[in-house]
Parts: sequence; structure tokens; C-alpha cells
Amino acid sequence: MIKLTDLLNEEETYTAINKDSGAVSVFKSKDARDSAVKAGTHDKKDDNDSKGDDSKKDTPKVNIFDKPKKDEPVRDDNTDAQIDDVQNNIDDMPGDEIQDYAESDIFPYLKGRDLELAKMYVDDIDAAGDDFDRSADLRKDLKDLFDKKMTLDSPKEEPKGEEPKGEEPKSEPSKPRPGNPQVNKVVRNKAKSLGITPQKLGKEEYEKRMSQAAVEALTDANFHSESRALIAVLEDNPELAKNPSNDPNKPKDMFSDEYDEWKKGTAWGSSFGDSSDGTDDIAHSATGESSWDGQESIDAIAFDLKMNGSHKLAAKIQSIFDEKNESTTSIADMIPESVVINEGTRSQVGVIGRNGKIISAYVHYDGYPSNMKPGLKKHMKNEKDVLKLIKMGGARGIFDDKEIEYYKSGNPTKGDMKDFGGYVDAADRNGMAEYVYLYNIKDKKWYFADVYGDKKLKKLF
Repeated sequence: MIKLTDLLNEEETYTAINKDSGAVSVFKSKDARDSAVKAGTHDKKDDNDSKGDDSKKDTPKVNIFDKPKKDEPVRDDNTDAQIDDVQNNIDDMPGDEIQDYAESDIFPYLKGRDLELAKMYVDDIDAAGDDFDRSADLRKDLKDLFDKKMTLDSPKEEPKGEEPKGEEPKSEPSKPRPGNPQVNKVVRNKAKSLGITPQKLGKEEYEKRMSQAAVEALTDANFHSESRALIAVLEDNPELAKNPSNDPNKPKDMFSDEYDEWKKGTAWGSSFGDSSDGTDDIAHSATGESSWDGQESIDAIAFDLKMNGSHKLAAKIQSIFDEKNESTTSIADMIPESVVINEGTRSQVGVIGRNGKIISAYVHYDGYPSNMKPGLKKHMKNEKDVLKLIKMGGARGIFDDKEIEYYKSGNPTKGDMKDFGGYVDAADRNGMAEYVYLYNIKDKKWYFADVYGDKKLKKLF
């Protein structure tokens, strides 16, 4: 028989004083409490204030008849500093420090699905270990989540006693992005060392090479749609933003005159997609220093342009990541509605065994069918190719025009055709996959399913 006194038990917790409100905050672990103290948002409670022994644990009594209201997190300068730390230093932040932040005051600003995503990213970053490519991709996802949600969905509260400010005009143009200072420095030094300056090349040639470097940086960072979008902006031709691979009029013979003529009307035929002396070196210095962050990479190239007086071109290049930039035509204004940018689409790729068992691996980029179909035809010709992908721990992407960049870690997702719906749900949980692609060993055919659609397995090819 359960006694009522057993329900009024004491729960071991750790507490600290919130510097802003003066209230006592309760933490589930000592590390979480110490992380908040280290961040400057809290002070430790004086152990002498507690009665009894000198234990560092604070054990407040929990009464089931009380209905305490959970305080909403107060957005203040201290928590903003923590958020800023995640947004700007995530690339170099140790995994244990990220874990500390996950247990502190900043993650509660994320709610529902966003909070689940953030905690999943933190766990996966820890699991990635020395797999730097996978870790960099996951850190970018976490940074993107904070950039979007912590600035839009969780505005800082107005100080008490002041009248709330009126709504800011939505038409205000976005401010030029300064970029990452460290990436800016590396790119600027690289351009100078290669002699790619307007003083040595002249303004026209200098701007052409920096534009080529920007296109190559986006391509190297796997931002293929943005790369084509940039070409469309530079050429002032929105049609070039379309993916040439999806053109039904694309000639089959790549070595024919017909193909060469067709290519001229696509992004593949633009001179901005070509390389000149030093352009690839500049691009790869940007992507390497930014951990293949497409936006930071082109921001650094734009920074060098601005330092050399080419402000209009810099604004054009940066505009592809802007919702609106009045200094130039934005990409949102130029791209037709039929053109969809899908680089962030994640997927699971695997096999269906003869016994109906399923095993698959995570693929980070470009998981939509129009990209995966040619990519799988090129690289995944049989079960051995797919099993290699799974053994390697997944990949950054599977493209028909480049080699596969395998990860070095990553746990496979498993399932059974007897409960295909359960497998699809697991694919969603284990990496937010939007599509699954499965090679059936029995009939040697590829099948796919839309995780957020009808979840039914359909023949791909």
C-alpha cells in the first residue's frame, strides 16, 4: 500500500539565484547549475543558508497539493549573451559545453518541435565525435535553428514600467551582414596573397574573379541551388536559377553540338561558373574556414569586395540569403514560383533484405526525388553500394555529378516491412528525414516514400 507520506518525498536538486529576478532557479544536475553560474546569469546559493549538514545539494520539499506556476523564461542581456555564444561560436564550441547550454536557461525559449530538434542536434553532435564533416553539418543546423527562432519567435521582453513600443515597420530594409570576422580575415589575406585586387587586376577583372569565387564557394559548400541563384542574379536572368538536370529538353549526348548549344542557356554555361587563376583557392579558403557554411563563405567574399569599394556587387552576392534587400534585386523577386530550393531536404537511404528487414543511413543534403534519382542511378547500382553507404555512416549528399562524401560515424535506422509505418516514423525521429529511399534486394529495384506525405512505398526506378 502506498502511503501519502511517500508521495510527499524530497527530490534532490540544485539551486541558484537568478541575478535578474532574484528568484531561486532549480536545476536537475550540478553541471547544469554550474553552467548557468559560469554564464553569469545566476549566483550559487550560500550553503550556509541551508540547515543541517554542509552538503552541496539543495533538497527543497515537493508537495503534491501545491500547484506552482512555471515561470516563463525572461529574455534578458545575460541569456542573450548565451544565445549569441551559440550563434557565433558553435563551430568551435566543445561538445560538453553545448550539452551544458542544452540544460540551461536558453533552450526553454525553443518550444515543441523546435526544442526536440535542438536537443537531437546536441545529442548527435556528441555522438559524431571525430567525424568533423557530420559534426559541422549538425552544428550548422543548430545555429540555423537559433538564428531563426531566437530572433523571430522569442523577442526580448520590454523592461517593466515602460510603454510597449509600436510595431516596427516591416518594410525596413535588412542591414548588410558583416559576416564572420575570422572567415573574412582568412579570405582577405588569401585574395591579397594571390594578387586578386583591383589595384593589380583592374576593377572589372577583380569583380569577375570574386564573383566566380562566390559561385564556387556555394558549390563547394553544397549550396547548389543558391549557386545557381547567384548566377541568375549576376547574369540578370532568373531562368538560370532553374536546375538544368530537370530540363526535359536536355540532350542525352553530352558530347554533341546540340548539348553544347543547350548548355549555353543554363547556369552550367555561365562564365561565372568557370574558374580563373586563384578563384578556387579563395572559395575553398572561405568554405574551409567557415566549416562549409555557404552564407558565411560568400559574406567573407562580399567583405573583401566592400573593402575594395565594390559595394554594389557585394550587395548582389549577399542578397541571395536576404528576404529583402533594397540595394539590389533580391533573389525572392527573381526566381519564378516554380523554382524550389531544396538543399536542406534530409533523407534515409538503405536496403530491404530478402527477409523483409530494413536498414538505412542518413543523407544530409538534397534528399528530394529529382536529385536522388539520378544520384542513386550513378552511385548505387546494387546492394553492395548501399551497404557501403550504411557501413560508412551515411553521407553529406548523393549527386550524379560528384563523388560521394561519406561520413565517418552515424547509427543506422532499422525496421521491418511488416511495420513499414513504424520504420518511417523512426526515420523521421532519427534525423528528421523527409524521404526514404530503399533498394529491394529481391527485385533489384529502388523504392521511395514521402515521410510527411502518404508514407506509402512507391517505385522510383
